[in-house]
Amino acid sequence: MPGSMPAVAGTTMEPVFGIRFDDVALEPLADTIAEGPTPGQGTRLVVTANVDHIVLLREHNGLRAAYNNSWRRTIDGTPVWLYTRFRRGAAPARVTGADLFPQVLSRLVPGRHRPFFVVASADIAERMAKWTRNAGFSPYAVGFEVPPFGFERDADHGRALAERIRANGTTHLFFGVGCPRSEVWIDKHRNELGDLYALAVGAAVGFHVGIQRRAPRVMRDYGMEWLWRLLSEPRRLGPRYVVRSWAFLAAIRSDLNDKGRKT
Repeated sequence: MPGSMPAVAGTTMEPVFGIRFDDVALEPLADTIAEGPTPGQGTRLVVTANVDHIVLLREHNGLRAAYNNSWRRTIDGTPVWLYTRFRRGAAPARVTGADLFPQVLSRLVPGRHRPFFVVASADIAERMAKWTRNAGFSPYAVGFEVPPFGFERDADHGRALAERIRANGTTHLFFGVGCPRSEVWIDKHRNELGDLYALAVGAAVGFHVGIQRRAPRVMRDYGMEWLWRLLSEPRRLGPRYVVRSWAFLAAIRSDLNDKGRKT
């Protein structure tokens, strides 16, 4: 499990799964991010923890480092939120990547902000480019990348992409190529990217441009979005939701044991 992560303003003081989640609501967080970076702040990474993240944190050193170095850590998945409430008697508000992304995007101002999108397909990039043009952004102020398979292990590609992001004067970096690749790449290159906010938002970009359909509101409200996604993409997401998610129970057991040793 990851070690206890450093506290930042507005976080819960006792870690759950080794994470000190930030007690911040969706709209105030989006407002802060949309203000844009200040000189010298560096890269501020936002991570949103779901069941898959908790499982991967137990076995992936790079993802643990990204969480350790992140600026804000929110609870995305309903099971994570329910367990946190059980453990502590209360839990921060859920802030999902799929909700945070459109909230931040809608607050960005053409001529002031310069977003950059790293996405999973050319179709998503084309639709996102159309959206930014319709929103009034100059094509010269917006960057796009559809990285090749295995890009996170390609040092030359990583340096070149980081240089493009910085040369663009990027204020907001949106990574939508899945966990742990998004979080790990951002953390690995944080010192090369300049002053910006970085959001690892998974499928949120695809939802926003209509490539993928998000679960109906009633399923989201009852914590069943995972079932919608499983039924929509069984081949790709089956291993995550049907097989790997059982390791979440082991994460709970370890967390309860850690708590017991401290009491």
